[in-house]
Amino acid sequence: MMTRVLRFAPYVFLIFLAGCSSLAPFLSSLTPTAAPVQPATPTPEATATVTAVPEVEPPVLRVWVPSQFDPSAGTPAADLLKRRLEQFEAENPGLQIEVRVKAEEGEQDLLNSLTITNGAAPASMPDLIALSRSDLETAVSRGLLHPIDGLSTVLLESDWYEYARGLGQIQETGYGLPFAGQTLVLVYRPGFRAIDQWNDLLENQAPVVFAADDPLGMIGLSLYASAGGEIMDAQGSPTLDPEVLTRLLDMIQEGLSRNVFLSSMANISADSQTLQVYRSGESDRTLIWTLNYSPSLDGLLLPLPGLNETPYSFANGWVWALAGSNPENQQLAVKLAEHLVAGDFIGQWTRETDYLPTRPSSLGEDEGTLAAILESAEPIPPNNVVVVLGPLMQEALTRVLKGEQADVVAGSVVEKLR
Repeated sequence: MMTRVLRFAPYVFLIFLAGCSSLAPFLSSLTPTAAPVQPATPTPEATATVTAVPEVEPPVLRVWVPSQFDPSAGTPAADLLKRRLEQFEAENPGLQIEVRVKAEEGEQDLLNSLTITNGAAPASMPDLIALSRSDLETAVSRGLLHPIDGLSTVLLESDWYEYARGLGQIQETGYGLPFAGQTLVLVYRPGFRAIDQWNDLLENQAPVVFAADDPLGMIGLSLYASAGGEIMDAQGSPTLDPEVLTRLLDMIQEGLSRNVFLSSMANISADSQTLQVYRSGESDRTLIWTLNYSPSLDGLLLPLPGLNETPYSFANGWVWALAGSNPENQQLAVKLAEHLVAGDFIGQWTRETDYLPTRPSSLGEDEGTLAAILESAEPIPPNNVVVVLGPLMQEALTRVLKGEQADVVAGSVVEKLR
């Protein structure tokens, strides 16, 4: 039996080897194969993302002025204004003030330029603009300006002459900060005594000349208002009191009979003509606007006497107003306007011009006469009143100077308003 087993042993071994050979592929499939090792790829470093910050342009304040207020004109007053603007720029780093000079009259004047710019390029409107009282009214009526009330309280301060505060307001709303004024005054030669009442003027019999043919009738209207005459009714329409107007024309008629008033005044329509007569020696006193007065040529000044024995005169002037619509620039424009109407600066600047100050703190202790003139001044009537009453007053004065009776003239002129 053992011999038979040993006889088959080689065959069993050969069968075993053959089996192992046929199982190799199967076993190899059951053995996990290591993944090939890939070379390491370096991780890119994180790169910071830089967001471009837009450059912020420095603010630019656009300021429009007429030629007489040009800071580059080279006059002492212009130099003062230029330095004042530069000081404001220095106090507000990065700010640029761009001044544009406009004509005072004509197609390209301030008001027309403002109107055209508002319609064609509102973004180019001036942030701050210097306007006369008349142009201020017109600009407000056209919706070209922003009230300064609520942005500044400076106009509410006590350091203003009443005439100036009135120039900056339209229907009790503040639209501007006044910086330059002028008013009607009595001018007389040295050697003649001062006169503060019309009765003294008539009794003195020294010839007096004024522009009776002025289409705006400002001297006549001022004298009429000084006697308590109303120029507007309750609805704001122009009006004239026949009794007060007759009183004024009676005074003119009496002065004419005493040779105090020259009949030639019926043909004088402007201060330039008035001063020609006065400077030639044909009269010893004259009534003019202070802007046309020359201390070296014309003698001394007094407040314009009123018909009620109290000095009274109309005053006109210029204000800084807001026209731009940029809110940030608006605040800067208000600050600049306040900077330009400070009492100390107004005092320095007006002394170098023919304009009058707008604030009592601008005057020195030795300027009592000028203070009295400014304290007696009232703002000129509104445009809608002047355009109606001015020509009527012109007519009334010239008719009396040509010989018509005062009461007849007064009645016919008042009748034209009805």
